[in-house]
Amino acid sequence: MPLYKNYFLVFLFLIPCITSAQNLECCTSDKEVEEAITGYWKIKNDASKSIYHYWFENGRGNVENVIRTETTGEYKPVEKSHSHIYLKKEDATFILEYIYKYGNWTSVLKKLNATNLTLETNGETTVYYKVQF
Repeated sequence: MPLYKNYFLVFLFLIPCITSAQNLECCTSDKEVEEAITGYWKIKNDASKSIYHYWFENGRGNVENVIRTETTGEYKPVEKSHSHIYLKKEDATFILEYIYKYGNWTSVLKKLNATNLTLETNGETTVYYKVQF
């Protein structure tokens, strides 16, 4: 087989790896990812009032669904919506493992910067934007 055909086959193999790679513009370490995720996130193009509050304490992550109160403009937790999160790094990929009372799941961080977060869970991609007070 000619040499250029071998290069072409290698190139075809690398395309899926390149397109599915993470785009973490802010972070290379666990601590940087924790700092970037901490805050309030809303699903892009979603009409619901749900906002997700992420925070980390002593290396243990938390997330809960919150809603904005009409009277005070603050966020109030939705009852029974709290999950624990463990941040894992497999090879060069950051993964969030959610531990919830009614089940567990994992999400791969596809994109993370100061204003945008993209997670892939069970092959489905969800895009979030950071909400500011």
